[in-house]
Amino acid sequence: MQFLFPGYLWLLLLGLIPVLLYLFRRKSKKVDVSTLVFFKTLAKEHQESAWLRRLKKLISFLITMAIICAAILALARLVFGLGGKEQVRSIVILLDRSASMAVVDEDGTTRLDEAKQILRERLKQVPQDVGVSLVAYDVRPDIVQPRTLQRRELISRLEGLQIRPMADARNAAWETAQNLARLETPSVIWHVSDQSMQSIRAEDTELPIPENVELKELNLALDSVSNPAITAFQIRPVSMEYSRYEAYVQVALNEAAPEPVQARLNVHVGGMPAQFREIDLQPGERGGYTFEVAGAQDQLLRLELKSEQDDFPLDNQVMMPLPEARPILAAWIRPDETEDPFTRFALSSIQDDGNLQLLKGSPKAWPLSEKVDAVIFDGWLPEEWPENLPVIVINPPGLSGPVAARKLDAPIPYDSVRVGNEDHPVLFRVESSRVAVTQESIFQAGGSLEPLWIAGKEPVLAAGEYQGNRVVVMGFSPGVSERLPFTASFPLLVGNSLLWCVEGAAYQEKRIQQLATGEFADVKGEQVTWKEWREGREQDRTLPVSSDVIEMNRIGVWETDSGNRGTSHIQSIHESNIPSRPDNAGDASDYFSVKSGFAGNLVLYLIGLILLLLLLESWLFHRHAVY
Repeated sequence: MQFLFPGYLWLLLLGLIPVLLYLFRRKSKKVDVSTLVFFKTLAKEHQESAWLRRLKKLISFLITMAIICAAILALARLVFGLGGKEQVRSIVILLDRSASMAVVDEDGTTRLDEAKQILRERLKQVPQDVGVSLVAYDVRPDIVQPRTLQRRELISRLEGLQIRPMADARNAAWETAQNLARLETPSVIWHVSDQSMQSIRAEDTELPIPENVELKELNLALDSVSNPAITAFQIRPVSMEYSRYEAYVQVALNEAAPEPVQARLNVHVGGMPAQFREIDLQPGERGGYTFEVAGAQDQLLRLELKSEQDDFPLDNQVMMPLPEARPILAAWIRPDETEDPFTRFALSSIQDDGNLQLLKGSPKAWPLSEKVDAVIFDGWLPEEWPENLPVIVINPPGLSGPVAARKLDAPIPYDSVRVGNEDHPVLFRVESSRVAVTQESIFQAGGSLEPLWIAGKEPVLAAGEYQGNRVVVMGFSPGVSERLPFTASFPLLVGNSLLWCVEGAAYQEKRIQQLATGEFADVKGEQVTWKEWREGREQDRTLPVSSDVIEMNRIGVWETDSGNRGTSHIQSIHESNIPSRPDNAGDASDYFSVKSGFAGNLVLYLIGLILLLLLLESWLFHRHAVY
């Protein structure tokens, strides 16, 4: 029970007036009159017994007091609230609409639909004078309805909410809900989700809740849920091989899964099945798999993870056009006109595959007049390091940019090298165990440069970044190195270095942007066409572009009429790790159950009571009145 305007309660002192009139009544006086004709109509009343007259006076007094009290309580806005620790003046509904709310129960009801149904019934018990705000959140919070007293408008906004295939960001949503709840206290935050807000608390500490703000959680998770999912995906062209691509996919099973799951990863290229892989997953397990696919550029690659035990299908699909990579335009600069034949052979083999266009020149041609994707400095370094350009350095002679090196007076041969990071893309498919090199330069692999090959105690191959661009440094000469020029390792090393250096740079004319749902892409054009996989087939939908950015609010492949294109997928371990219903969720859910009785603003009831009392008094005391 709560008074919205308690300042009117002092008017209850007016009840002292009828109390005084009842306690201190004037005594009757005898008066002589000339006739009794007009008093005969009162004969019946005067013939009533004394106890009945006293009872009527008491009833009249009680009716008067009841009318005064009801009128003042109506002015003070007496309401019955929602229970809990204290009554509230405002409510903030914090509703999760992220991808995981699409999980369905046995009846086919999504978590969001169930949340709407419960909230509709629960809002009927909210007093009309209590303001309610509605905040929906996914990757970012959205104030769908600011504080309002209009229930129809609020219900309409609630019904219009749809699931968005994105991960949730509860931290930002919680901050928004707190700010709204602080505006009018005491208040309560209704958090409706399949995950608890308490899970964002710091380790061994409770979730900080502002003063005069209460948190009530409605957990809509299922008692048992299983979700094998694709949580990561990458693809790139295979170096030195035409129309072949290497793909990496990570799959996972949620920790709350009741039992292990056997899934099948199907790979389709251009709408045709290409390969598949059987995968056994344990609850909470994640596994990464690498495979090769063959196909032409722009053919659609589609991955599908299928399992009989899957309650959440949105994270089982990945669609990606096979990337188009135009030939890399590189410049090869040497201090003289002579060429290392083995370096020339390695670069020519890449040219023959159509993956490289090469410009040659001496230091006199530096700086270049033509824009290139990468530059190879062979035995020479410029005084000023090039900006916004990936660089491969062979036999560095001195100091420049990130390279601090000196030439050896006598080259040092090594029969083998030690590998610093065998998983680095520069060493992809390179047989490092068969490599023998002759070191001609000593350089420091400091800063962001990571040693990849170590001969003796010195690095002879390193890779890293400098000023936002990738750099590969080789401290050896292939022409004098034993065995290295006569194996496929050196052409692979050069090809990998070029591909890795320009990878991620905007050297592709139609670069495919691989984004997570909820992110934004910079685009140009007037329309965007989405290609989605729905109901077992590809479906296209064209939408207008109203600004320079579009939100990744769908799962699939998109392309604008100006040529911008990319893919959008959930690929979130957090969102795919769907929890089950906790054992202690029952107490919180009881708060949202529909209770019997009435609740809300009692003003209309009080006004009705006043009218009823007035009619009762009129019937009891004035029905025989004479006018």
